[in-house]
Amino acid sequence: MSPLRAVLRRLAPLCAGLVCACSPAPPPEPAVPEPTVKEAQDAAVALQAAAPPAPLPSPPAGRAGVMAELVYVWNGVGPYYQGLFTSQEPMTRLAMGLGPWVEGRANIAVYWNEEEDLGRIRLVLLPGTLLQPLSGEGPVIPLHELAPLTQPIAAYRSELAGRFDLRLASFRVELESVRGAQMCVVGITGAHPADGTLISPCVEINGLQRCGQPEAGGVRFPEDVAETLRRCLSPRG
Repeated sequence: MSPLRAVLRRLAPLCAGLVCACSPAPPPEPAVPEPTVKEAQDAAVALQAAAPPAPLPSPPAGRAGVMAELVYVWNGVGPYYQGLFTSQEPMTRLAMGLGPWVEGRANIAVYWNEEEDLGRIRLVLLPGTLLQPLSGEGPVIPLHELAPLTQPIAAYRSELAGRFDLRLASFRVELESVRGAQMCVVGITGAHPADGTLISPCVEINGLQRCGQPEAGGVRFPEDVAETLRRCLSPRG
């Protein structure tokens, strides 16, 4: 055997190992795209219609009959409409509806954007406002547990619209919470005017809309979105 052939024979096992080590890894699984707003909201409505509603949490012990102290913040809302929003009877019912679920003051921010022709009624969840965190852990967020907060606001909106101005029924009902550098906004969806029972599977995080996939027990979000939402919706900062 020639010297060259002998060297090649000795190198053959090493070359085979290198080939195996350098063989391409299997391609990663493609990321599942987030649903569009319409796809996510349609899925939430369909799921609600097909299955019994998820049970809502019970009010914390000793909170029955507690009334919240409402504090209003106005943005783009003139004196006349400020008077409508602070009418005594609708305000009292809103305070009674929110009282079992919030601690201390309930900060109500009412916005009107003339350019967008869009109004919002937001409950601002400052640290310490919520009495209990969302249940569970991981990427499935039980947004339906927020319905005890959104239902009284939606009922308040409907009462104002019925008594004073039907255009108020188009105001969005939202929850806003800021924790650290993250600002989260959660809204409602469903047939107009939505009654606050169905929480939208699309949320805003620092102004960017992110949609999850509705499923039994909540809405499945990407892990980073779910982690931010849980932090935003915690009772403490």
